[in-house]
Amino acid sequence: MAKITFVRPFLAIAAIHHWPLYQLDIKNAFLHGELEDEIYMEKPPGFVAQGESSLVCKLRRSLYGLKQSLRALFGKFSSVVQAFGMKQSEADHLVFYCHTSSSRCVYLVVYVDDIVIIRNDQEKIAQLKEHLFSHFQTKDLGKLKYFLGIEVAQSKDGIIIS
Repeated sequence: MAKITFVRPFLAIAAIHHWPLYQLDIKNAFLHGELEDEIYMEKPPGFVAQGESSLVCKLRRSLYGLKQSLRALFGKFSSVVQAFGMKQSEADHLVFYCHTSSSRCVYLVVYVDDIVIIRNDQEKIAQLKEHLFSHFQTKDLGKLKYFLGIEVAQSKDGIIIS
């Protein structure tokens, strides 16, 4: 349950202010991370030519299952989001925010390859989505419906979670 505790305050903020919640998903997320360490792997079965069984592959990008993959992905994602002008929360590094004026703001919560955007600045959201689309293969899932085991129902009257 600890991983979902950071999401609840943002759901509450969105409910209080009647802000919509949106969700994005990064496709093939782990392939976006660039490895800092030299990592080698054996060739997959069926990919080895006769007489070349001792050769290995040097990885340039992270793969799902590597210990370094999550760190590499988050490093890349964090730099892309910060290049857009968002700041990383010191309280929780999975949260980014941008205040475009005293009454306009955008919050972004990320967990591995799932992104939730909370906002009251439609123009900035469109720009943020385009920025993310230009750096990652990203799928726009529309309004938030399901995140980290929480089902979310949004209406003009508020938000219901279960």
